Amino acid sequence: MKRFWLWSFILLLLAGGCAASFFGWRAVMRSLASSGWPSTNGKIIDSRVEEEKVRRTGSGTNKTPLNQKRYQPKIDYTYSVNDKSFMGTRISYSDHGYLGKSKSVTVMGVTRYSSNANAKASAQKIAKKYHKGKKVTVFYMPNNPGESLLEPGFSYKVFAWPICGIVLLAIGGIIAWLAISVSRDKDEEETSPVI
Repeated sequence: MKRFWLWSFILLLLAGGCAASFFGWRAVMRSLASSGWPSTNGKIIDSRVEEEKVRRTGSGTNKTPLNQKRYQPKIDYTYSVNDKSFMGTRISYSDHGYLGKSKSVTVMGVTRYSSNANAKASAQKIAKKYHKGKKVTVFYMPNNPGESLLEPGFSYKVFAWPICGIVLLAIGGIIAWLAISVSRDKDEEETSPVI
């Protein structure tokens, strides 16, 4: 039963790594290509900032909960290509949101960690830049006009998913190698003659 759960975990890591790598590298390639995409006129129909709580635990000997928040600017816009209307939401290929950095706050001897306001301000700045009703230039993929964005070009942030995928694949591979090695050693011990 332990082997089943171990190999299920390994397969989950490998599958997650493959998916993150595939979609991540696709986003890298599309971000590079987006600089040459054609453009059309569009209009912002909604602009807001969404907040998501991210709960983590401190590292090392510090196991204090890190209560962080991720702020994501959400922009909805419409545009048309060849008299066909489309709706887009992507700002750029690197719009993963802004995670507030943890800062230590000690109250009555108890240390807690919370997010600062810089992340929220960054997301609000983008939402304000693309306010509701604003006319914008929308860049779209030539062979798939439904794929669009407002800010074309490459950004190093777009490497987040492929790197995450490579890390998951490496961890899954190492655990699989260790599991196979341990299993092989046990089999050799069982089959070796007793002297």
